[in-house]
Amino acid sequence: MENVIQQPSQGLAIQRAFAASPLWRWVKERLESRPFLRNVSIMLTGTASGQLVSILLSPVLTRLYSPEQFGLLSIYLAIISVLAVVAALRYELTLPLATTDAEMINLAAVCGCSLVITTAIVALITFFLPLGALQALSRTAFSAVDLQSYRVLLPIGFFCLGGYFIALYMATRAGAFRLIAMSRLNQGVVGPVTQIGAGIAGAGAPGLLIGSVLGQSAGTFGLLHRIIRARPGILREVSWRQMMSLAKRYRHFPLIGSWTALIDAAGGNQLLYLLITTHYAASIAGFLFLVERVVARPLSMVGTSILQVFVGEAGQTATTAPDKLKSRFRQVVHHQFFLAMAWILVANLGAALFFPKVFGAEWGGAVIYLQAMSLGYLAQAVVLPVFHTLQILERQAMAAWWQVFRLLFIIAIFVVGVHFDVSAVWIVMGYSLAQAIAGAILLILMMNAIQQLQRAPT
Repeated sequence: MENVIQQPSQGLAIQRAFAASPLWRWVKERLESRPFLRNVSIMLTGTASGQLVSILLSPVLTRLYSPEQFGLLSIYLAIISVLAVVAALRYELTLPLATTDAEMINLAAVCGCSLVITTAIVALITFFLPLGALQALSRTAFSAVDLQSYRVLLPIGFFCLGGYFIALYMATRAGAFRLIAMSRLNQGVVGPVTQIGAGIAGAGAPGLLIGSVLGQSAGTFGLLHRIIRARPGILREVSWRQMMSLAKRYRHFPLIGSWTALIDAAGGNQLLYLLITTHYAASIAGFLFLVERVVARPLSMVGTSILQVFVGEAGQTATTAPDKLKSRFRQVVHHQFFLAMAWILVANLGAALFFPKVFGAEWGGAVIYLQAMSLGYLAQAVVLPVFHTLQILERQAMAAWWQVFRLLFIIAIFVVGVHFDVSAVWIVMGYSLAQAIAGAILLILMMNAIQQLQRAPT
C-alpha cells in the first residue's frame, strides 16, 4: 500500500524535475521567443497525436476490412474531398483576412449561408442521380447497401467537412491553435475507433464511410462554441447589410477561387482514386489508400499544421512586411523538403519488410505503389505548407491557370496510359511524375509573386 501511495508523488517529482531541467527551459525559451515556431509546434502536437492513433489502429482496420472495401472508401472520400472545397464557396479563406471581430463573424455568416445552399444542391443531385451512375465509378460491383450508403452519406459528409473548414479558419484568424490541435486529435481518434466498432459489428464498407464522416466532423462545434464564447455579444454584430457588403468585396473568391479550387482538388490524389477504379480493380485504390494513410498523411500532418500558421501570418505580413513573408516562405520550403525526403526514404526502405507483417499478407501489394508514388508525395509535401500563397496575394487567376495545367497534364498521362494498355503501376508512376513537375512550377510562380510584391510601391 505504501508503494501505491508514493507512486503519484514520485511521478509529480519527475515532472517537476523535467520542468526545471536546462533542456526544458531552453525549449520553452526558444518557443516563447519565436511565435511562428510555437504555434506550429502546438498544431503539430495535436495533429501528430491524432494521426499517430490513426496509424497505430490501421493494422486492426486492415484485418477487419479488405482492400476492395478500402477502395470503396477511397471513392467516397475522393468525391467528398473534391466537392467540399467549394462548400463555403471559398469564403472561408477570407476569415484570416478579417481586420475586426465584427468583420470575422459576418464573413462566417456568409460562409454558413453558402454551406447551406451548396449542401442542398449536393443533396438534390445525390438523391436524383441514378444508382447506376455511382456503380460506373468502379469495376468492383457495389452492393445495394453500399449504393444507398453513398446516397445518404455524401451530402452529410459534404456538410460536415465544409462546416469544419469554416470553424478551422475562424480559429486560425483568432490564433486559437491549441483548439485546432485538439480538434485534430479528436478526428484522429473518433474516425478509426468508430470504424473498428463498425467492422466488429460486420457493417462492411458502410461502416468505413460512417466512421469517416464522424471523424471529419469531430471538433467542429467545439471550435465554433469556444471562439464565439470568447467574444461576448459578437453574434449581435451580424447584419445582412454587412454580410452583403463583404460577400461583394470578396466576390473573386467564389467567382474565381471556387471553381479553381475544384480543379485543384480534382488534380490532387483524389482524382487518382477515381481514375484508377474506373479502369482497374478497386483493390488497387485500397493499396493506394493505405500507402497514403501510413506514409503521406504524416507528411500532410506536418504540412497542414504549418499551413494554418503560415496563412495566419501571411495574411498580415503580405501588405505590411513582404520581406518577412519572403523569408518565411523560403524557410518553410527548405525545411519541409529535407523532412519529407528523409521520411520517404525511410518508408521505402522499411515498407517491403513491414507492410505484409503489420497489415496482413493481402496488403503486400501496396509496397510497389508506395515506390511509384514517392516522387509525387515529396512534391506535395514541399508545396503544401505554402499552398495558399497565391490566393493570399490575390493572384487567383495565376493559381487557376496552374491548376488547369496540372489537371490536363494528369488526365493526358492517364489517357495515354490507358490507350496503350499499360499497367496500373506505370499509370501511378506517371501521375507521380506529373505532380512533381507541377509542384516545381507552382513554387516558381509563388516565389515570383512574392518578389513582385516586394517591388510594388508603398
